[in-house]
Amino acid sequence: MGYPVLLEKTLPPAPRRLLGRRRNVTDLPPLPPGAVYVFKVDGHQRLYGDRHIDYGDEIVVDAVAVSVVQRRTATLTSQLPIPSISAADEFTVVTTFRCQVLAPEVVAETGLTDLATVLTNHLWQDRELKNLGLDYRIDDINDVRRLVDARITAYCTLVPPSVPGMAIELTSVMAHPSTDLRDHGRKLRDKQWDQQLGRLDVAWQNEDVERVASFLSAGPTYADALGVSRNEINVGQVAERMHDAESLRRQQLNETLQEMVKRGFFDRVSIDPVRLMDEVVGLGAAAEPRSVPAADEPAQLPHRRRSVSQLGEDAEPDFIPNEADID
Repeated sequence: MGYPVLLEKTLPPAPRRLLGRRRNVTDLPPLPPGAVYVFKVDGHQRLYGDRHIDYGDEIVVDAVAVSVVQRRTATLTSQLPIPSISAADEFTVVTTFRCQVLAPEVVAETGLTDLATVLTNHLWQDRELKNLGLDYRIDDINDVRRLVDARITAYCTLVPPSVPGMAIELTSVMAHPSTDLRDHGRKLRDKQWDQQLGRLDVAWQNEDVERVASFLSAGPTYADALGVSRNEINVGQVAERMHDAESLRRQQLNETLQEMVKRGFFDRVSIDPVRLMDEVVGLGAAAEPRSVPAADEPAQLPHRRRSVSQLGEDAEPDFIPNEADID
């Protein structure tokens, strides 16, 4: 269906009836919303108006043809391909017009059914419009848009499209890139987005690695705290591991002290090994070796230097061996 004339139809003679001539309902085409009938009577176009059709009306009965004309405002577009600097590519210029029928009788007389083609031909009358894109590559679409918009706006202002019985107004001008350029631009954009996301992921991973490394370098306590915060381990597991580690540490210290007693280390120093174990390890007499006296008895260690109070005022202190003679 065209515009502004939606349909034209030749009418047969109206049959005579008892009450006079009257047309059949099937003689007239259906009337869409916003459209009106324009009848051709005696070589002239007669607008029937918006009233309900009377099939016995003189205009309807005497008409030899009828046109259905759309009176509502319509928006039409014209597409113009403009060559670029490359023979393989071209720009597509889309121009939009707002159109309205002011005189349906005049429009029906012209029988205009394809107004979009008329508007396109009007734009092609501007010879310079075809040459605007010859100095530009297909990816210079933004520069071409500015040139085309300025050119068509100026042209339609100086030479507006004129169709009898109609009002036509230029509303917009847009230059669209080719399908190949649009696909290439979309792929390039997606690639750039993927690279940005990749860099963000790497930066986040590096930051997380540095944070975890700082926790690990701070010691096992911070590492366990990190595991608890990430729900990878629970507090009970941390407490059990700490208890096991403490027990192992005490056992190793106890074994070390017992080995020192066996080797006679405490024979050379004034240290009570049992008290030392109590203070350092907290084991006490539970790990008491055979060579270590009870905690409430004084330690009688050989080669230990006795004080003057123990020997008496006239006694001579024991000989203090040279450290080189001590194995």
